[in-house]
Amino acid sequence: MKPIVIKVLASAALLTLAACAVQPETHADLPHTVQTVAPTAWSVDAPQDSVSADTWWVQFGDPVMHQLVESVLTGNLDVQAAVERVKQAQDLVTQNRAALLPELNASATASDSRQNTPPPLGYVRQAGVGLTASWTPDVFGGERLAVLAAQAQVSGRQTALNQVRLALAANTAAAYIDLRWAQSQLQILSDNEQIRARALKLTQERLHYGLSTQLDVARAQNQLLDLQAQIPRIQSAVQHQLSLIAVYSGRTPESVDGLLLADANKARDIPVPAQSVPQTLPSDALLQRPDVRNAYATVEQRAAEVGVSKAQRYPQFRLNLADGLLASSYLGLPTLTDNLFSAALNATSPIFNAGRITANIDASESRMRESQLGLQQTMLQALKEIEDNRSDLVNGAVQVQRLGGALDASDHALRLSSELYKGGATDFLDVLAAQEAYLRDAESLNQAKREHALAAVALYRSLGGGWDVPATVTAASAN
Repeated sequence: MKPIVIKVLASAALLTLAACAVQPETHADLPHTVQTVAPTAWSVDAPQDSVSADTWWVQFGDPVMHQLVESVLTGNLDVQAAVERVKQAQDLVTQNRAALLPELNASATASDSRQNTPPPLGYVRQAGVGLTASWTPDVFGGERLAVLAAQAQVSGRQTALNQVRLALAANTAAAYIDLRWAQSQLQILSDNEQIRARALKLTQERLHYGLSTQLDVARAQNQLLDLQAQIPRIQSAVQHQLSLIAVYSGRTPESVDGLLLADANKARDIPVPAQSVPQTLPSDALLQRPDVRNAYATVEQRAAEVGVSKAQRYPQFRLNLADGLLASSYLGLPTLTDNLFSAALNATSPIFNAGRITANIDASESRMRESQLGLQQTMLQALKEIEDNRSDLVNGAVQVQRLGGALDASDHALRLSSELYKGGATDFLDVLAAQEAYLRDAESLNQAKREHALAAVALYRSLGGGWDVPATVTAASAN
């Protein structure tokens, strides 16, 4: 009997090793796919430098921002949840790979029963131990393709984790920039409040000496009160950004990092980005982006699933082996021992299923084509984002420069109008106009600096920088 079993096992092993009937659906690899879509050069010119896009937040030269982003990458709850999803996908690979190997189980039994037979044969005691082995040879590769699909899912989960890290670093930097913008806006309002308070005091003094009218005093009061009404809204914006950064850090808003609380009421400049962009080709930028990698991992998963569906057309085999000892004791008779051994090879093959297998194959192929279209759309959207952000960064720098000159001019006009009004050479309307122009230019410059910094963050995000973080940060996130 055992030589027969050995021959059966050898035949099944040979069949498994020679199984090449079903393969994953063919598709182009990622570099070749990228080359068919990516242009040879960018359409928007920008100053280039050999700066690294990995830890791009260092390029802003703000140590608080640098420390904040790295602390968020280690403590964010979304990152920790994405790490758990990667572990779940890895466990699924282990489960699918286990189906390729035999399964061995141990069994034991004991019983004491009374049979309806004449004494002394009525009492029977039995005990036995045994081993059972079962194996489903992957003759036509269906289980192997299921492992490939699960491995592609792991790759997708890992790139999704990188995508979360990339988005988190960019969102944290954007929230920090918005915080500094709001604090700078508060400082602008505070400076203009003092300017308008001095103007109000000047009109009141001139009214006291009969050099001005009550109308000038009313206009000065209106200008001052309108400006003071804007302060609470900006204070709320500061608190909102502090709370948002706290949530990104995996903390409650009340326990926000003291690194920011120490500067919450202190005006700090908006981080200034580097004027140059990383020197990279469009194809390299697409290969760097985690969303493109995630889309390609989906294509690989769908290709393997097509093979799994096609493998259902072919027979499936299952080998079962069992061996053990059974001891039986009848009252009054000696104990009997029996060696139990069995071997069975089962084979099932589909004959009629009303087109279910064919429909499943068609659906799998359709899902694969959908994933390929999704990959192309992701790459096109990525190229659009990079080009738009390059344009925003270049034009934003020009806007900041010109608004800086406009603010200098309005500051000079405000000082001149105040001096002329004090000397009685002009009326108060010129002072009001100069105050409005100065406030408008100061707010416009502050907003332009914010948009310029946000454009740099968006560009680094669109280039796929920020997820390939240092090993220390990655290890802390995994823990």
